[in-house]
Amino acid sequence: MSIFKKLSMALLLTMMMAACSNMDSNLEKMIPADATGVVSMDVPQILKKAQMTDGGKIVLPQSLQQAIDENDATPMSVLLTDLPMMGIDTDSKAYAFFTVKTFGTVLLVALDDPDKARKTLSQRVGSDFANVEGLECIYNRDKLYAIDGKVLLVGKVNKQMEASRVARAARNILSKNSTSIMDNKEIKQLLHNDDAAINMWFQLKGLKALLNKSNVYRELSQRMPLIEIFTESDIDAVECHVDLDDDEVEMKTNIRAAQDSEYAQLLGKTMGKPDNQVLKAIPNSMDYIVTMCVKGEQFVQLEQIKQLLGMFGKLPYIGRIDMAQILATVDGPFTIGLARDPHLEGEWNVVLATRSSNPQGVIQQINNFANSMGQAPELYDGEYVYQYDNKMIRIGLNDEILYVKMLDYEQTEGYAYEMPQAREFFEDALLGMFAQTHNQDNTHGYFDFALTDFFNGEGHFTTDMPNANPTLELLRALCTFNGPKAYDNNEDSEDDEISSLMGGAIDKLQPLN
Repeated sequence: MSIFKKLSMALLLTMMMAACSNMDSNLEKMIPADATGVVSMDVPQILKKAQMTDGGKIVLPQSLQQAIDENDATPMSVLLTDLPMMGIDTDSKAYAFFTVKTFGTVLLVALDDPDKARKTLSQRVGSDFANVEGLECIYNRDKLYAIDGKVLLVGKVNKQMEASRVARAARNILSKNSTSIMDNKEIKQLLHNDDAAINMWFQLKGLKALLNKSNVYRELSQRMPLIEIFTESDIDAVECHVDLDDDEVEMKTNIRAAQDSEYAQLLGKTMGKPDNQVLKAIPNSMDYIVTMCVKGEQFVQLEQIKQLLGMFGKLPYIGRIDMAQILATVDGPFTIGLARDPHLEGEWNVVLATRSSNPQGVIQQINNFANSMGQAPELYDGEYVYQYDNKMIRIGLNDEILYVKMLDYEQTEGYAYEMPQAREFFEDALLGMFAQTHNQDNTHGYFDFALTDFFNGEGHFTTDMPNANPTLELLRALCTFNGPKAYDNNEDSEDDEISSLMGGAIDKLQPLN
């Protein structure tokens, strides 16, 4: 190759890199300084790691297409179906940010072919782009789709309003009229971590807004509302980096809070010692396993817990249980396993396990309550057994671990302690969640996230498929999750929230006359 050709290729490559850098910078300037959260996504790296590019074009691997076909109505499946036809610039990053203004969430994507994006979105939404307030856009239900030059903006509004108002808000973002969050050098440096495929920064209120949009989080918080105690604090911000490694997807989180913050003091007073032995009482079939390691005596003294127990005490019949006395005996992990009931929609199979300082006293209190409701237990194989509705309720001890199982089947499967992924994870988890997905080909995906100390957390996604591509398998797993409904305020009554702790198994019991 001649020197001239080499120089020409080097110049072309330099120009292409400069163009991508300019587009990234252009999108970054659209993120307002008052955003409550920002996510930077390295599109080129993600596509490469997931083996989704061929000659500069986006392609869907066969295994991913299969997952999409099996879950064609989920948000991730819809996104991936449209992605190859969207005309996006595969050499530029994409950004999402969160606000409490007109838009709750805004996605900014660089386009290589705006006409393709326009056509694909029109077909998906079922409406044509129109000029509203000088902006080419579609406003459908709670979302605005706008194209300005080679930039696509997708915004989800916080509440329904007239199209002109939404379009003006989007046009203001695209025009870069506001001060950019990238003027904050610390946030800019965080988002420019090129080793990570995804970089995130959230104020606490931004993180709460994001979590509230997650069906998984909402389901867990409804059944274990104690989680929310730790989202109501004086944390300054949360930052997170996602690395796409060859054997796993790894997430590292740092919680920005002062050493003397209420958050740190709260955890210092109430957090107990991790102990994965509780997994010996949790069936390995649970979809989710959530743990919180607490010092029970201090835990029940928290004002938030007193309020929670006060609401519990107002519930008919079941409020007679002295829940404060039971929680005060907890010494270590308070762990809940949850799995959707395959027979009744909206119902769950639930298992609670903990290390108690007075397990026999707790069992006696539960038995006294059940007897008063006409449900005298049967003692079988060391367990107190109750039968009600479609659930078999078993209370017992396993190596000093107190457990309550509320299942609609006779357990024959093994326990989560036998799963290396779960056992290793819960060994050091102060507060954490473990989830598993079940694929059609009998393989499993495993998610976990935990705080290993008050300020740092780690999460992972792995799979038991031999020689699997973890990034690709993660996308397949995400295809199984449904998103929130439009304008869903996700609010439940206090009584519903407390009742959900009991898993629906004994909430219909009536006392003896």
